[in-house]
Amino acid sequence: MKQRRFHLDELLGALFLGIMAVIAFINVINRYFFKQSFAFTEEITVSLFVWITLLGISIAFRRGSNLKMSNLFDKFGPHAKRVVLVSSAILGIIIFCFIIYNSVREIYRNITFYHTTSEALGIPTWIYSLGTPLFSLVVIRELIASTISELKKLDGKPESDSGEAV
Repeated sequence: MKQRRFHLDELLGALFLGIMAVIAFINVINRYFFKQSFAFTEEITVSLFVWITLLGISIAFRRGSNLKMSNLFDKFGPHAKRVVLVSSAILGIIIFCFIIYNSVREIYRNITFYHTTSEALGIPTWIYSLGTPLFSLVVIRELIASTISELKKLDGKPESDSGEAV
């Protein structure tokens, strides 16, 4: 019997989603009984939503369930499929490097120049931004791994342990 390995991005995504659900539930109960809303809930849920989105992208790449145009891709020959796989991976890496570059730049500015804090909790805003470059690196790692896996499938080689979790 094969055991399923746990991936950190899946665990973090589940944890963040659970935190968001608890916060939303508490806020709804508070509004119902006390007719007031907690101001801090929006800050936390928006940041966690962005982080969950990035984690979901990495999970989709690992599982091979990312958005593809398979009707068109399946009509290509093996050489054209390789070219499309490699070029789409390069384009994806460029996009996420751009996201990393700009988010790190924004974090740096918030730490050194702006010194901004969140309105409700008074937390430095750069803390909310930390997940974007970190989880974008996870996306790049999974993008490269899934591209290598797809290229191996095209060559007819068996997939190594770096692919889908079993």
